[in-house]
Amino acid sequence: MIKRILAIGLACWALSFSAQAQENDGWAALNAEAKRHLINLLNIDTSLPEPDELSAARYIYKEFNKHGIDWDIFIPSQGRANLMARIKGSDPSQKPLLLISHLDTAPAAEGWIYPPFKATAENGNIYGLGATDAKNYTAVYLALFTWLKDQKITPARDLIFLATSGEESGSETGLLWLGGAHWDKINPGYALNEGGGIIKNRGGADIVFAEASTKMYMDIKVTAYGTGVHSSMPVNDNAVYLLSQALAKIAAYNPPARLTPTARTFFKAIAPLQDEDGQTTIDFLLNGTPQNSQSAAEVMALDPFFRTQLKDTLNPTVLSASKDTGSASGEASAILNVRLLPGSDPDEFFDRLKNLFTEEDNITLEMLERPQTPFPTPMDGTDELFASISKTAQKLFPGAITVPGMSPASGDSEFLRKLGVITYGLGPDMDPLAENSAHAPDEFISEKDLYNQLQFIAGIVFDFAYGKDLLPLTPQQQTPAPPTENTPQN
Repeated sequence: MIKRILAIGLACWALSFSAQAQENDGWAALNAEAKRHLINLLNIDTSLPEPDELSAARYIYKEFNKHGIDWDIFIPSQGRANLMARIKGSDPSQKPLLLISHLDTAPAAEGWIYPPFKATAENGNIYGLGATDAKNYTAVYLALFTWLKDQKITPARDLIFLATSGEESGSETGLLWLGGAHWDKINPGYALNEGGGIIKNRGGADIVFAEASTKMYMDIKVTAYGTGVHSSMPVNDNAVYLLSQALAKIAAYNPPARLTPTARTFFKAIAPLQDEDGQTTIDFLLNGTPQNSQSAAEVMALDPFFRTQLKDTLNPTVLSASKDTGSASGEASAILNVRLLPGSDPDEFFDRLKNLFTEEDNITLEMLERPQTPFPTPMDGTDELFASISKTAQKLFPGAITVPGMSPASGDSEFLRKLGVITYGLGPDMDPLAENSAHAPDEFISEKDLYNQLQFIAGIVFDFAYGKDLLPLTPQQQTPAPPTENTPQN
């Protein structure tokens, strides 16, 4: 009898071990595919000003062909492309979920050590232009989409894959164009996009920052006029010196703080994670008199990330003057990139900057790109998709606080929200105070972050579209990324 019981126990253990091994193999296979796709996409140059988006789209639809997935391609102009695919759901009353990313990247900045257009996997990182903006998203969505198709399990709602054109240059060949010409073929109710991420809180609860809003994008050109002369003849009104003085005046300008509804929700959610001084400051911000609230905001704005949540911000980006070392140009200019809080008036902000100068300063300001208004209403975290995000976060990051937040940047989520799509941005781990490698030399994502991003997105899709976990979700700190050192390409 004892032998029989022992045999039955061993058999049950073996079955349990086999099932667990299959589940782990599922994540390992998904992770290997996501890494393979990322490496292959990084090897395609889709950088501005002439992104080869068509080659990237061709790579993706060939993968779809292998799995029997129908797709549509939308080509606005030569070399540009948008690619869509759909897995049909069983319940037409449930609005589709869109997984959206973009194919193009910013130009390669100066100073790369690794080749920007050839993926390099080294020291647990994957380097290449677009590794975090946004080919990691495309790779994760592609791996997940094809895996789901292979499972032959019908989701309750449609799942839509969309890789768009031109996000880095205003989306005129991408989502703006699709929204006007082809939206009836896409028409989702919900969307997951880039943005947001997991803010690791050492010694405390993690913060799942689900991007529910963005800031408004504006470019302003500042031009200084001086005397153009041969470089051997110094003059007092050198245009570069005048521009430097103008930029110093702009740098000293301190926009007033303003608490948006999204920022109020964010600061209320993170208050319990702060020390006593931090909690007191947030309490003054949220509940104090107008004067106390402004004072608290000024203190909190000393933190760069908190400043993005409380103030309109601006940064000089592109400087222009003489292209000849033998002459001093009569003009020098700088582009100011401005990020406005939702609800700010772009014209009022522009006028405030203009009023910093008089005619005698020989300075002009020109608005190169104005935000499209009215700006869409931010997500408030009361919808079904946010509920799935929060539910999945608790499985992967037990005790985490999930909060809708405002991204300092901008992107396609703005246009999706204008089209009435409930949209959240979710990405890999983020440190708001650390240097962001996106758009920077040697852009990279760690293999661990790629795997964590894959698990989080997959978990949300499992819950929101299928109503159950198709693979097990365990706390990520206990689950290292499966090894994929020898991931094959192509």
